Amino acid sequence: MDATLRGPDNAIAARYSKGSWLLGHGQHRAFECEGPVYLRVTGSDGSRQHLGPYDFVKATDGAIFTRTSCLGYYTTQPEGAESPEVWREVALLSEGTPA
Repeated sequence: MDATLRGPDNAIAARYSKGSWLLGHGQHRAFECEGPVYLRVTGSDGSRQHLGPYDFVKATDGAIFTRTSCLGYYTTQPEGAESPEVWREVALLSEGTPA
């Protein structure tokens, strides 16, 4: 996993390190986006998926959540967690962004 969050052009928007997102000049434990938000995720096996749209996503505690569920992890999956795979890359996309 490269511990980055990427924009639609694949440029690095933030880095995840030691429980915080390094975004600009600040450190944030979580962030939220309101939609429609699409995700382009790359799994640990290199496969790429396009997910969404979601009206809300939140990144916190090493995972991406909607209002009602965990979509996947971008850090080590907690023991006993029942969730999709761990993603190596996550990109947030808007409605008009090409996949």
